[in-house]
Amino acid sequence: MATPGWRLWAARVAVVLALVAAWVALSRLWSYATTDDPAVIGSSEVVAVASAACAQMRESAAAAAVGPAATVRQRVGALSAQNDAVMQLVTKMRALGEARLSADAPSEQWVQDWERLVAARDAYARELAAGKRATLALPEVGGRPLLDRLNDVGLNCRVPRVLFAP
Repeated sequence: MATPGWRLWAARVAVVLALVAAWVALSRLWSYATTDDPAVIGSSEVVAVASAACAQMRESAAAAAVGPAATVRQRVGALSAQNDAVMQLVTKMRALGEARLSADAPSEQWVQDWERLVAARDAYARELAAGKRATLALPEVGGRPLLDRLNDVGLNCRVPRVLFAP
């Protein structure tokens, strides 16, 4: 049978062990909470500029959209106007400066991916204008589809449907 001193000692050890376990758990949670996710844009300034520029790009792209019965000339014009809207987003992002974009790993890649989208759409528009049977082919970058890379950076800036359904 345990003596009262033994119980007091065991209670103290249990409290110390519980405090150590709580400290370890909280320090792990803190390190997780303060770690930058390399796949998500985390800079509040970059997020603010991107969100505003993206909203404007979505509006402009939607306004330039044409229906499926549009002529080739109208479709090429719509593609050009929509690409201009995307390039306005790119220009606003680039205005943040290379240092700020490079400081948050996916920011620079995200801007480059918008430029890749415009390049693919330009190639598609040139084929349409030349009278060729054209299909919009979006590249893969680093083994990932371009749309996934554009949409998976933690921003509320998904590629509008009008940009890949010309």
